[in-house]
Amino acid sequence: MADSHEFDPLAVENVGVTLAVELLEQPLSVMPPETPFSGAGVYALYYCGLHDAYSTLRELDGGRFKYPIYIGKAAGESAKQGFSPKGSAKRKLYDRISDHAKSISEVGNLELGDFRCRYLVLNDAYIALAESVMIRLFRPPWNGMSFGSKVVGKNRTGGTPGLWDALHPGRRGRPAGSERAGDAAQLIAKRSAELSQDLADPTLKRMYDRVMKFV
Repeated sequence: MADSHEFDPLAVENVGVTLAVELLEQPLSVMPPETPFSGAGVYALYYCGLHDAYSTLRELDGGRFKYPIYIGKAAGESAKQGFSPKGSAKRKLYDRISDHAKSISEVGNLELGDFRCRYLVLNDAYIALAESVMIRLFRPPWNGMSFGSKVVGKNRTGGTPGLWDALHPGRRGRPAGSERAGDAAQLIAKRSAELSQDLADPTLKRMYDRVMKFV
């Protein structure tokens, strides 16, 4: 009889852990990275500034750049065309991080110098999985707050501001208004507090515990 606990290196859980660990073992970089590079992949942003909304996250992290504030991806040219054995020749990942750096530098209550990033160049086949695993494990405060979304058409200046822009107004082309700033701060506090609690899903908890051994 086959051993039901036989290790499968290609199981989604194990591949996900491998990708997460590899990203988190990359060196910290300023935003944007000093040297442009080619390729697509995933990235993690970190914040060490003194904005009040991040006090819980700041205490928990303790200046170790352990808990990302945002997880994102930059897909290559083949992402919508199926698998390609070749990596992207364009600066997909670098340009994405650079766009975020520009967004942060445009607002009045954040300092770009308080941010760092880690990034990992990947084939498109692994990018979505790596991003999904990192978001599920670390529950970054900015994910789902419209930080990485693009605003087009009539909503560029006349729509309702996203939670990120309500708390950090000033991005060019974004709707103005701070009415939802309190909601944004509450969400950040909630997600930051959740990082000190065990994940309810046993598979995710097992993955998180494995990843944190390397952080």
